[in-house]
Amino acid sequence: MSHHEHLADLYLRLSLDREGKTAIERQEADCRAWCARNGLDVRTVHIDRGRSGYKAVDRAGFDAAISALTTGTVGTLVVWKVDRLSRRGMGQVGQVLDQVEKVAGRIVFVQDGLDTSRQQARLALVLLSEVARSESANIGLRVASAKAHLRSLGRWIGGQPPYGLAVGEDGRLDHDPHTAPTAREIAERALSGEPLVHIARDLNARKIPATRGGAWGVGSLSVLLKSPAFAGLLPETVKKDGKYTGKVVPWRDPETGKTVDIGRGIITPAEQLQVMRILEARTGTDPVGRNRGVRAQVSHLLTGFLRCGGCGRRMSAAGRSYVCQGRRLGHPCPAHVTAFIAAVDRAVVDAFINRLAATEPGDPLLDAVAERWIARHDPDIIRERATITAALEDANASLVDLEDARYLRGEFVGPEAVQRWTRLHERLTARVVGLRRNLADFPLPEADISPLLDPVQAREAWDAATVPDRRDLLRLALNAVTITPAHGRRGVRFDPDARLRFTWADEPESASPDA
Repeated sequence: MSHHEHLADLYLRLSLDREGKTAIERQEADCRAWCARNGLDVRTVHIDRGRSGYKAVDRAGFDAAISALTTGTVGTLVVWKVDRLSRRGMGQVGQVLDQVEKVAGRIVFVQDGLDTSRQQARLALVLLSEVARSESANIGLRVASAKAHLRSLGRWIGGQPPYGLAVGEDGRLDHDPHTAPTAREIAERALSGEPLVHIARDLNARKIPATRGGAWGVGSLSVLLKSPAFAGLLPETVKKDGKYTGKVVPWRDPETGKTVDIGRGIITPAEQLQVMRILEARTGTDPVGRNRGVRAQVSHLLTGFLRCGGCGRRMSAAGRSYVCQGRRLGHPCPAHVTAFIAAVDRAVVDAFINRLAATEPGDPLLDAVAERWIARHDPDIIRERATITAALEDANASLVDLEDARYLRGEFVGPEAVQRWTRLHERLTARVVGLRRNLADFPLPEADISPLLDPVQAREAWDAATVPDRRDLLRLALNAVTITPAHGRRGVRFDPDARLRFTWADEPESASPDA
């Protein structure tokens, strides 16, 4: 028997985990029972909870499950039903089957009684996968029709309404008696021109929870104030190329072209327009016309990299300095960490270039940088290698534990027990050998990072790069930079050796409160 033929992974998926739906737990129980009846050991379970099998969305569980099968980590993938694997028709299912067939693996669909290792199963899969796709398309049409009907009536179509509002019995929005006064206070303070960071800091200091119970921030306040529903208008999420963009605008009746009233707002549409003008006036544009306030256009090198040495939260630019974002928003921080942007940026760039220039062959940092470089250009090979590597580590750990059980803990005593130990040891040894062979079949492509290792070339490339490009270069070698408080009198020259701690790509990154 091959090293992986007795092993199976399970794939479970649920679009909406609501009562009355086919629960993840039921899927797992049925799949495990099937494995037990057929003499297979379950290695791991891959789950996509709240992920559609019909829409073009990322499914980490699906990718990991298929990768485990196509890399030979397991021989069987067990799925509760065909529509759990995919609702995108034979286009996606057929592609998966072709990949699985190349490695002589198989997918078993428990409720449908199908096993892809049997010739007749493919035709049945064609029919079932297309039925699943058709069902999803019809559901989508019914949902769209129902939403259109509710919109025409000026009714809330679902989801949590903005802070300060609640859905009434008539399906329209009205003031929430508990949160509406605070919501109006937020609106009036924004209308007066008060910075959102000041409002967020005050709300957090008063321990007033945000919409979902968390802390207030500039982002959450901005989203609230710009929400059409906050102004009593029916909202709509903008789509681009068939995908939702996250941008929300007032919905307009296709017949009249007018916006639709959804109930009582916290502010009027005119007040909302005034708030938006105030916020837009603060952001401005750069020389090429890009909005500096948009997160996607990061204008400072170390946004996202720099951490406060006092509380571990992120630091952000304020004027000419990096400051603790937590402290700005009213969170407790034992230190008041600040530093001039120019000095910190210069020190980090020098450390980055010098650290790479000092590496020697075999340095773990070189391997980490090369792997990240490849992950940007060939992510599939990285995922496949990671799948095999994780399985190999598990198999090696199991083998060591088995040997300890016999020779250190004395758990296998007597001829029958020793024979059982020998069988288990042979199986695990064969798995380790097989996984090593599989890993050798997925070598890493060559990554030419030599320009980064030459300080002259690296400096030239850095000087010619844009801020986003420079940040991409930093991500190859750096996980984070922590800045500690300055000790002593103010005005002393910034000392990077004393105040900066670097977490490089080959080192684990510790979790932070806002991670």
